[in-house]
Amino acid sequence: MLKSMNIKLVLGVLLFGGFILISLIGPLIAPYEVDYNKKIGYTQTAEGQQLVSSPFPPSQEFKFGTDKWGYDILTLMLHGAKYTVLGTLLIAIARVLLGGIAGILMGLHKKKRTLRKATISVWSGIPTFVIIYFIMVGININSSIPIWGLILIQSVLMIFLGVSSVYNVIFSKTAEIKKELYVVASISLGASNNHIMVKHIWPALKGNIMIILINEAILVLHLIGQLGIFNLFFGGTHQQFFPTIYLSVTHEWSGLIGQARGFMYHSHWIILFPLLAYILFLFSLYLTSSGLSDLQVKKVRKASLL
Repeated sequence: MLKSMNIKLVLGVLLFGGFILISLIGPLIAPYEVDYNKKIGYTQTAEGQQLVSSPFPPSQEFKFGTDKWGYDILTLMLHGAKYTVLGTLLIAIARVLLGGIAGILMGLHKKKRTLRKATISVWSGIPTFVIIYFIMVGININSSIPIWGLILIQSVLMIFLGVSSVYNVIFSKTAEIKKELYVVASISLGASNNHIMVKHIWPALKGNIMIILINEAILVLHLIGQLGIFNLFFGGTHQQFFPTIYLSVTHEWSGLIGQARGFMYHSHWIILFPLLAYILFLFSLYLTSSGLSDLQVKKVRKASLL
Protein backbone atom coordinates (compact mmCIF):
# COMPACT_ATOMS: atom_id res chain seq x y z
CA MET A 1 0.00 0.00 0.00
CA LEU A 2 2.76 2.44 1.02
CA LYS A 3 4.90 1.45 -1.96
CA SER A 4 2.14 2.37 -4.40
CA MET A 5 1.39 5.65 -2.61
CA ASN A 6 3.10 8.80 -3.85
CA ILE A 7 4.37 9.91 -0.45
CA LYS A 8 6.04 13.07 -1.74
CA LEU A 9 2.88 14.23 -3.50
CA VAL A 10 0.64 13.48 -0.50
CA LEU A 11 2.93 15.27 1.97
CA GLY A 12 3.49 18.16 -0.42
CA VAL A 13 -0.22 18.70 -1.07
CA LEU A 14 -1.05 18.47 2.65
CA LEU A 15 1.64 20.99 3.57
CA PHE A 16 0.75 23.28 0.69
CA GLY A 17 -2.95 23.09 1.55
CA GLY A 18 -2.11 23.91 5.17
CA PHE A 19 -0.23 27.02 4.12
CA ILE A 20 -3.12 28.16 1.91
CA LEU A 21 -5.53 27.67 4.83
CA ILE A 22 -3.26 29.68 7.15
CA SER A 23 -3.01 32.45 4.58
CA LEU A 24 -6.81 32.67 4.41
CA ILE A 25 -7.59 32.59 8.13
CA GLY A 26 -4.30 33.91 9.55
CA PRO A 27 -5.58 37.28 10.83
CA LEU A 28 -8.60 35.55 12.41
CA ILE A 29 -6.47 33.18 14.53
CA ALA A 30 -3.70 35.66 15.38
CA PRO A 31 -3.30 35.97 19.15
CA TYR A 32 -3.04 39.79 19.04
CA GLU A 33 -3.92 42.72 16.83
CA VAL A 34 -1.20 43.40 14.28
CA ASP A 35 -0.35 46.79 15.87
CA TYR A 36 -0.17 45.46 19.45
CA ASN A 37 3.26 45.67 21.06
CA LYS A 38 4.75 45.26 24.50
CA LYS A 39 7.99 47.15 25.06
CA ILE A 40 8.57 46.47 28.74
CA GLY A 41 7.62 43.70 31.16
CA TYR A 42 8.68 41.79 34.25
CA THR A 43 10.54 38.50 34.53
CA GLN A 44 11.05 36.31 37.58
CA THR A 45 14.68 35.94 38.69
CA ALA A 46 16.42 34.60 41.82
CA GLU A 47 16.39 38.13 43.17
CA GLY A 48 12.68 38.58 42.48
CA GLN A 49 10.86 40.33 39.66
CA GLN A 50 13.05 42.31 37.32
CA LEU A 51 12.02 44.89 34.71
CA VAL A 52 13.07 43.88 31.18
CA SER A 53 12.47 45.34 27.73
CA SER A 54 11.76 43.81 24.34
CA PRO A 55 12.64 41.66 22.51
CA PHE A 56 11.00 38.98 24.65
CA PRO A 57 11.92 35.31 24.04
CA PRO A 58 9.28 32.65 23.26
CA SER A 59 6.98 32.12 26.24
CA GLN A 60 3.42 31.27 27.18
CA GLU A 61 2.44 34.86 26.45
CA PHE A 62 4.32 35.12 23.13
CA LYS A 63 4.64 31.70 21.51
CA PHE A 64 7.28 32.82 18.97
CA GLY A 65 8.60 35.69 21.06
CA THR A 66 8.58 39.36 20.09
CA ASP A 67 10.78 41.49 17.88
CA LYS A 68 12.95 44.40 19.00
CA TRP A 69 9.95 46.72 19.17
CA GLY A 70 7.74 44.32 21.15
CA TYR A 71 5.50 43.09 18.31
CA ASP A 72 4.38 39.48 18.55
CA ILE A 73 6.19 37.51 15.81
CA LEU A 74 3.45 34.89 15.45
CA THR A 75 0.87 37.63 14.89
CA LEU A 76 3.05 39.34 12.28
CA MET A 77 3.60 36.02 10.47
CA LEU A 78 -0.11 35.16 10.42
CA HIS A 79 -0.97 38.58 9.02
CA GLY A 80 1.82 38.39 6.42
CA ALA A 81 1.05 34.83 5.28
CA LYS A 82 -1.48 35.90 2.66
CA TYR A 83 1.07 38.10 0.92
CA THR A 84 3.70 35.34 0.85
CA VAL A 85 1.52 32.32 0.04
CA LEU A 86 -1.36 33.75 -2.02
CA GLY A 87 0.87 36.34 -3.69
CA THR A 88 3.31 33.65 -4.82
CA LEU A 89 0.53 31.38 -6.05
CA LEU A 90 -1.42 34.07 -7.95
CA ILE A 91 1.69 35.37 -9.73
CA ALA A 92 2.62 31.82 -10.74
CA ILE A 93 -0.93 31.17 -12.01
CA ALA A 94 -0.84 34.36 -14.09
CA ARG A 95 2.53 33.38 -15.58
CA VAL A 96 1.31 29.92 -16.53
CA LEU A 97 -2.04 31.16 -17.81
CA LEU A 98 -0.59 33.82 -20.11
CA GLY A 99 2.45 31.84 -21.20
CA GLY A 100 0.46 28.62 -21.59
CA ILE A 101 -2.28 30.11 -23.74
CA ALA A 102 0.25 31.90 -25.97
CA GLY A 103 2.45 28.78 -26.20
CA ILE A 104 -0.41 26.48 -27.20
CA LEU A 105 -1.88 28.91 -29.73
CA MET A 106 1.45 29.67 -31.37
CA GLY A 107 2.47 26.02 -31.26
CA LEU A 108 -0.72 25.10 -33.12
CA HIS A 109 -0.34 27.75 -35.81
CA LYS A 110 3.42 27.80 -36.36
CA LYS A 111 4.95 25.03 -38.44
CA LYS A 112 8.51 25.95 -37.53
CA ARG A 113 9.88 26.69 -34.10
CA THR A 114 11.18 30.11 -35.05
CA LEU A 115 9.47 32.06 -32.28
CA ARG A 116 11.64 30.60 -29.55
CA LYS A 117 14.73 32.15 -31.11
CA ALA A 118 13.08 35.56 -31.04
CA THR A 119 12.75 35.44 -27.24
CA ILE A 120 16.47 34.90 -26.72
CA SER A 121 18.07 38.31 -26.37
CA VAL A 122 20.48 40.28 -24.24
CA TRP A 123 17.77 40.46 -21.55
CA SER A 124 17.97 36.70 -21.09
CA GLY A 125 21.37 37.05 -19.43
CA ILE A 126 20.22 39.56 -16.81
CA PRO A 127 18.77 38.06 -13.59
CA THR A 128 15.11 38.96 -13.18
CA PHE A 129 15.55 40.29 -9.66
CA VAL A 130 18.18 42.80 -10.91
CA ILE A 131 15.71 44.28 -13.41
CA ILE A 132 12.93 44.45 -10.82
CA TYR A 133 15.30 45.92 -8.22
CA PHE A 134 16.34 48.88 -10.35
CA ILE A 135 12.73 49.54 -11.36
CA MET A 136 11.31 49.25 -7.83
CA VAL A 137 14.10 50.74 -5.70
CA GLY A 138 12.82 54.28 -6.19
CA ILE A 139 9.18 53.26 -5.78
CA ASN A 140 9.04 50.65 -3.04
CA ILE A 141 10.82 52.41 -0.14
CA ASN A 142 8.77 54.94 1.87
CA SER A 143 6.32 55.03 -1.00
CA SER A 144 3.18 57.15 -1.19
CA ILE A 145 1.60 54.42 -3.31
CA PRO A 146 -0.80 52.22 -1.29
CA ILE A 147 0.09 48.61 -0.50
CA TRP A 148 -2.19 47.14 -3.16
CA GLY A 149 -0.63 49.43 -5.77
CA LEU A 150 2.92 48.34 -4.92
CA ILE A 151 1.86 44.69 -4.92
CA LEU A 152 0.23 45.17 -8.32
CA ILE A 153 3.33 46.86 -9.82
CA GLN A 154 5.71 44.23 -8.46
CA SER A 155 3.40 41.37 -9.49
CA VAL A 156 3.05 42.71 -13.05
CA LEU A 157 6.85 42.93 -13.34
CA MET A 158 7.27 39.36 -12.08
CA ILE A 159 4.61 38.11 -14.47
CA PHE A 160 5.92 40.03 -17.49
CA LEU A 161 9.54 38.96 -16.92
CA GLY A 162 8.63 35.33 -16.23
CA VAL A 163 5.95 34.59 -18.82
CA SER A 164 8.42 34.05 -21.69
CA SER A 165 10.02 31.01 -20.03
CA VAL A 166 6.60 29.39 -19.60
CA TYR A 167 5.76 30.24 -23.19
CA ASN A 168 8.95 28.59 -24.46
CA VAL A 169 8.26 25.35 -22.57
CA ILE A 170 4.60 25.11 -23.61
CA PHE A 171 5.41 26.07 -27.20
CA SER A 172 8.06 23.31 -27.39
CA LYS A 173 5.80 20.68 -25.87
CA THR A 174 2.91 21.65 -28.17
CA ALA A 175 5.19 21.39 -31.21
CA GLU A 176 6.36 17.94 -30.06
CA ILE A 177 2.79 16.71 -29.50
CA LYS A 178 1.82 17.90 -32.99
CA LYS A 179 4.39 15.46 -34.40
CA GLU A 180 2.71 12.45 -32.78
CA LEU A 181 1.12 10.08 -35.30
CA TYR A 182 -2.38 10.32 -33.83
CA VAL A 183 -2.27 14.13 -34.11
CA VAL A 184 -0.89 13.99 -37.67
CA ALA A 185 -3.68 11.57 -38.58
CA SER A 186 -6.27 13.87 -37.04
CA ILE A 187 -4.90 16.84 -39.01
CA SER A 188 -4.94 14.77 -42.21
CA LEU A 189 -8.60 13.99 -41.65
CA GLY A 190 -9.36 17.72 -41.53
CA ALA A 191 -9.60 18.32 -37.78
CA SER A 192 -9.68 21.99 -36.78
CA ASN A 193 -7.12 23.58 -34.46
CA ASN A 194 -9.78 23.86 -31.76
CA HIS A 195 -10.48 20.13 -32.00
CA ILE A 196 -6.77 19.30 -31.86
CA MET A 197 -6.26 21.58 -28.86
CA VAL A 198 -9.20 20.18 -26.88
CA LYS A 199 -8.87 16.51 -27.80
CA HIS A 200 -5.09 16.08 -28.15
CA ILE A 201 -2.94 18.98 -26.94
CA TRP A 202 -4.66 19.75 -23.63
CA PRO A 203 -4.97 16.12 -22.41
CA ALA A 204 -1.27 15.60 -23.15
CA LEU A 205 -0.22 18.89 -21.53
CA LYS A 206 -2.36 19.14 -18.40
CA GLY A 207 -0.05 17.01 -16.26
CA ASN A 208 2.97 19.04 -17.34
CA ILE A 209 1.15 22.32 -16.75
CA MET A 210 0.57 21.46 -13.09
CA ILE A 211 4.29 20.74 -12.70
CA ILE A 212 5.15 24.00 -14.48
CA LEU A 213 2.75 25.88 -12.18
CA ILE A 214 4.41 24.59 -9.02
CA ASN A 215 7.88 25.22 -10.45
CA GLU A 216 6.88 28.78 -11.30
CA ALA A 217 5.64 29.24 -7.73
CA ILE A 218 9.08 28.12 -6.52
CA LEU A 219 10.76 30.63 -8.85
CA VAL A 220 8.47 33.45 -7.69
CA LEU A 221 9.12 32.62 -4.03
CA HIS A 222 12.87 32.65 -4.70
CA LEU A 223 12.49 36.00 -6.46
CA ILE A 224 10.56 37.56 -3.56
CA GLY A 225 13.24 36.25 -1.20
CA GLN A 226 16.09 37.66 -3.32
CA LEU A 227 14.45 41.08 -3.41
CA GLY A 228 13.94 40.87 0.34
CA ILE A 229 17.70 40.46 0.85
CA PHE A 230 18.08 43.90 -0.75
CA ASN A 231 15.32 45.39 1.43
CA LEU A 232 12.73 45.50 -1.35
CA PHE A 233 9.89 43.81 0.49
CA PHE A 234 6.74 42.60 -1.24
CA GLY A 235 4.07 45.25 -0.66
CA GLY A 236 6.39 48.03 0.44
CA THR A 237 9.40 48.91 2.58
CA HIS A 238 9.40 51.44 5.41
CA GLN A 239 12.82 52.99 5.99
CA GLN A 240 13.68 54.57 9.33
CA PHE A 241 16.78 56.61 10.11
CA PHE A 242 19.18 57.03 13.05
CA PRO A 243 19.87 54.14 12.90
CA THR A 244 18.86 53.18 9.35
CA ILE A 245 16.55 50.17 9.39
CA TYR A 246 14.16 48.68 6.84
CA LEU A 247 10.77 47.24 7.83
CA SER A 248 8.23 45.25 5.85
CA VAL A 249 4.92 47.09 5.53
CA THR A 250 2.94 43.89 4.87
CA HIS A 251 4.91 41.59 7.24
CA GLU A 252 5.35 39.02 4.45
CA TRP A 253 7.83 36.34 5.46
CA SER A 254 10.81 37.29 3.32
CA GLY A 255 10.38 40.83 4.63
CA LEU A 256 10.39 39.62 8.24
CA ILE A 257 13.56 37.65 7.44
CA GLY A 258 15.21 40.58 5.69
CA GLN A 259 14.48 43.09 8.45
CA ALA A 260 15.76 40.67 11.12
CA ARG A 261 19.17 39.93 9.58
CA GLY A 262 20.87 41.72 12.45
CA PHE A 263 19.54 39.15 14.95
CA MET A 264 21.47 36.15 13.61
CA TYR A 265 23.62 35.86 16.75
CA HIS A 266 21.36 37.21 19.47
CA SER A 267 17.60 37.11 19.97
CA HIS A 268 17.73 34.61 17.11
CA TRP A 269 14.05 33.67 17.43
CA ILE A 270 13.22 36.94 15.64
CA ILE A 271 14.63 35.58 12.37
CA LEU A 272 14.32 31.86 13.11
CA PHE A 273 10.53 31.43 12.96
CA PRO A 274 9.91 33.44 9.75
CA LEU A 275 12.86 31.63 8.16
CA LEU A 276 11.47 28.22 9.16
CA ALA A 277 8.04 29.11 7.75
CA TYR A 278 9.59 30.33 4.48
CA ILE A 279 11.73 27.17 4.13
CA LEU A 280 8.83 24.87 5.00
CA PHE A 281 6.59 26.55 2.43
CA LEU A 282 9.36 26.21 -0.15
CA PHE A 283 9.81 22.56 0.86
CA SER A 284 6.08 21.90 0.36
CA LEU A 285 6.37 23.25 -3.20
CA TYR A 286 9.43 21.10 -3.91
CA LEU A 287 7.67 17.99 -2.56
CA THR A 288 4.56 18.69 -4.66
CA SER A 289 6.62 19.30 -7.80
CA SER A 290 8.68 16.14 -7.29
CA GLY A 291 5.55 14.09 -6.55
CA LEU A 292 3.79 15.38 -9.67
CA SER A 293 6.89 14.61 -11.76
CA ASP A 294 6.98 11.03 -10.45
CA LEU A 295 3.26 10.67 -11.20
CA GLN A 296 3.75 11.99 -14.73
CA VAL A 297 6.65 9.59 -15.38
CA LYS A 298 4.54 6.69 -14.15
CA LYS A 299 1.70 7.67 -16.50
CA VAL A 300 4.07 7.90 -19.47
CA ARG A 301 5.55 4.49 -18.72
CA LYS A 302 2.12 2.96 -18.35
CA ALA A 303 0.94 4.54 -21.63
CA SER A 304 4.01 3.27 -23.50
CA LEU A 305 3.18 -0.30 -22.53
CA LEU A 306 -0.39 -0.15 -23.84
